[in-house]
Amino acid sequence: MVKILLSDKRFLSLLKRHCYEIIKVLMDKRINFSIVCSVACVKFEPPLPNQIYDTFNDLTMFILAGYTFESLELEENNLYFEAGFGEDNLGSFVTVPLESIVQILLPDDENFRSDLCLYINLFGVLLEPKNAKNNEEEGINSSMKALLSNPKNSKFKK
Repeated sequence: MVKILLSDKRFLSLLKRHCYEIIKVLMDKRINFSIVCSVACVKFEPPLPNQIYDTFNDLTMFILAGYTFESLELEENNLYFEAGFGEDNLGSFVTVPLESIVQILLPDDENFRSDLCLYINLFGVLLEPKNAKNNEEEGINSSMKALLSNPKNSKFKK
């Protein structure tokens, strides 16, 4: 049953779109929130040192408040933000694929004694992380495609 849903592109697109729409509303209303995601799918630029990265659990929560909230950018497939990590607050730009987000949480307030879960995607834990090499190759190919799509750059074609 799970394999059927995981192979259904329409279903996975629906989950990702739902995640996107919830985050968009929270950003538009300037409401701080947290995400829990599969850290194996998350990209850090520059990469975090092993002594920091190894402290993360498979599912890691990122609290999106303050400067991190101000740095949020949302695209169709990814959520981007800048955050500081470790004792030295080492800065890194974080790319989170929307399909890797397992939960979106609102922080507790006077009405709720714990975080309020707005979104849950149990399929996010079943995702296979994309191979870093493939991501790098996709980026290079994408950049090359953009470069060569400009007629003024035809001299670069082989």
